[in-house]
Amino acid sequence: MKKVILFVVDSLHPAVLGRILSEGNAPAFRFLLKYGTYIDRVISSFPTMTPVAMSSMITGTWPDQHRVPGFIWYNEEIGKIVDYGATWQSVLKIGLEKVLRNLLLRLNEEHLSKETQTLYEVLEAGGYSTGNINFFMHRGTNQSQANVPVSLALGTGFRLHRETVSGPKHLTLGQLIHPPFSGKLTAYPRGPWHRFGFNDSFSGRIAAQLVREGQQPDFMVVYFPDNDKYSHQHGPLRSSFSIEHADQQVASVLDEFGSWEKALAENVIIVTGDHAQSTVGLGREYLINLDRALKPFRRIKFTEQAREDHHQPEIAICPNERMAFIYLLQREEEILPEVVGILAKDPRNAQIAWQVAENRYSIVQGGTEKQLLVSRIGPYCDVYGQTWSVEGDLSVVDARVTGEESIEFGKFPDAFNRLISALEARSGRRVVVSAAFGYEYYAAGAPIHPGGGSHGSLEEEDSTVPMIVTGMPFNLAQPRIIDLYPEILRHFGLEKGL
Repeated sequence: MKKVILFVVDSLHPAVLGRILSEGNAPAFRFLLKYGTYIDRVISSFPTMTPVAMSSMITGTWPDQHRVPGFIWYNEEIGKIVDYGATWQSVLKIGLEKVLRNLLLRLNEEHLSKETQTLYEVLEAGGYSTGNINFFMHRGTNQSQANVPVSLALGTGFRLHRETVSGPKHLTLGQLIHPPFSGKLTAYPRGPWHRFGFNDSFSGRIAAQLVREGQQPDFMVVYFPDNDKYSHQHGPLRSSFSIEHADQQVASVLDEFGSWEKALAENVIIVTGDHAQSTVGLGREYLINLDRALKPFRRIKFTEQAREDHHQPEIAICPNERMAFIYLLQREEEILPEVVGILAKDPRNAQIAWQVAENRYSIVQGGTEKQLLVSRIGPYCDVYGQTWSVEGDLSVVDARVTGEESIEFGKFPDAFNRLISALEARSGRRVVVSAAFGYEYYAAGAPIHPGGGSHGSLEEEDSTVPMIVTGMPFNLAQPRIIDLYPEILRHFGLEKGL
């Protein structure tokens, strides 16, 4: 049986990859395309943030089941905001040790639901070996020991040194966890200037090393993070350089098989992204300042814990670039209409959504009086076989009814399911807001990218990634990133594990 290598390029934009391929660049991707299937529209999670999308890919579920809501979110169980290190300023405020502990340990061991099994867990229970190179979501049945570099260990007071991390049989997380290096150490870009090994070249060289040494597991995820940073800085439509660099790393892995044809004879190879990005306007008017808009309410700070006295914060603002959560911490029924009323006045907010009652959700469009009520189970069916009942203006999510009982979505793909999934990701009352094209949310702790690229929103350009599948059938008409999970298990003959 063929082994499987899944290459994930962060923020892989379908239009840019399509242009690169048509221009005859990216030889490794072109080779894989020649012998495989190309899908230019695979729908990601909402919010379209890396921890959420990765969790969906590796568990085959949406946030309402895997329970990882965003990059920044409010954890009602501990009364604190969780931040996986969105900006260096937030790292300084929260503390390096807490940020690393969230990202290295709590994300997989506590935040990711134990009721949703990862591909690593299912495959290894089925007798297959698995591996992870720099992919954030790594929960598995094996234990690896972190070896934090001295420069990082100093910043954490050595409290993370020698921590045990669960993962697949082979786990690489930059310099924190890695196999013994072969060859010159300088061949592996490391240290603070290379994000301690969390870069494309490091990922590619570790993957190539495993193949060269005969250590390649049956299933291996290889994550290339650099394109995300490049797209944020230069804009997603100018990301050809960084995507072609990722292609070079894939080529280096294929080279280790002796020939690329031999690589395909022995492997299923999949190339995709976690989400894409869209361009943000350059002027300050393209930043939606949630701190200013929601100033009338007491908000919890990043370093603060919710209290039970009369000084308890009323809301928690958790910006995720082009979307945001506004959590209601007290006086929910009183505060909810006030928060929604403020947000609904701003036309830069494409959708404002909240749960009205059990299985009943309201979505309004900023700057208009358009409103929509949605429930699961009803007379209308979408392309995924999900059923809905609706009351109100479908243009709020650019949807329309076709025929008698079909509903189709335009520039907000799978809008109902993705919005509801975000609202139900964890317990607690919240409002979800998604920005119109070109806009980004600003609040304490938020990374901003004026004139560059951003993501997070419900909109298609943030939400759509391309995919190349070579070596196994992949004939889904309307694929979503959660579909990788059952298809990979099917390849290994583990359909019964679904």
